[in-house]
Amino acid sequence: MSYQVMPEKDPNSIEPYFVVWCDLETGLNDGSAKDTGELQGETIASVEWTVPSGITEVSNNKAAITIHGVTYGANTVCTIWLSGGAGDTDQQLTCSIVTSGTPARTLDKTIIVPVRSQ
Repeated sequence: MSYQVMPEKDPNSIEPYFVVWCDLETGLNDGSAKDTGELQGETIASVEWTVPSGITEVSNNKAAITIHGVTYGANTVCTIWLSGGAGDTDQQLTCSIVTSGTPARTLDKTIIVPVRSQ
């Protein structure tokens, strides 16, 4: 299981956080040697977030998105919108996906969201 520390979240805001499952640098998801993502040509069939008490999931999706100029296709990135959170805490959330392949694979990534009053 990998851990990624995310940008700080203000407890008074609603903010999106992302887990990229295809190639992070290019958005590739073709299974080629240049594709370093976990999906390797598969897509995300289903996603489930484990969210601790103390922070609230507003919504989540696996829609296409552009992050820092890189466009990622639908079903290759998981987005969660978060509200609340007690100041000066680090919230640990886990994104679990099932891939579209046969056999399907189950993959997990955990993100740490530092909640800080700004």
